[in-house]
Amino acid sequence: MGTGQMMLTIGALALLSLAILNLNSNLNNNDISLAQNRYRLEALSLMTSYLEQATMYFFDESSTDTASAKLLTDFTLPNNLGFEGNDSSQVDDFDDFNNLTRIDTGLSGIIYKVMFKVDYVQIVGDSIKPSGNREWNKRMTISVTDNFAEPVLYRNVSGDQVRDTLTISFVNSYWFYN
Repeated sequence: MGTGQMMLTIGALALLSLAILNLNSNLNNNDISLAQNRYRLEALSLMTSYLEQATMYFFDESSTDTASAKLLTDFTLPNNLGFEGNDSSQVDDFDDFNNLTRIDTGLSGIIYKVMFKVDYVQIVGDSIKPSGNREWNKRMTISVTDNFAEPVLYRNVSGDQVRDTLTISFVNSYWFYN
């Protein structure tokens, strides 16, 4: 084998090595991306489950009596949203979720931190505005992140992994039918 053939062979092996390294790097990045998407989907499913659970509760502590319609003055004051004195830390109405934090494990084994915030809102036209007064509408915001020192749910910012928090909000309204 001549010098020219030897140089071509070394060059071909170098190109093959470079192609294999690139392929392995791309496969690794795809695996990480797929895992991230699976964890995000699991977190979204968890939020949806809590959303469905929250809508099964009464709008307010006062609305557990379904015999008569309620006035705005019957509802919990905005600063008192959360557990009432008689709840014994058991959720029995929608606003009991306010400032509640739950630790939940998904099917993948990832431990998620689920945080809730409830506030009164006004619906004005096509916008939702927070209100410092009692209203016919309450908004719940559910946020989910992982509960690990090294983030599992993250996004890359300038080459660094920054913990990501998924958030959804929805409005629950009081209705009375007689």
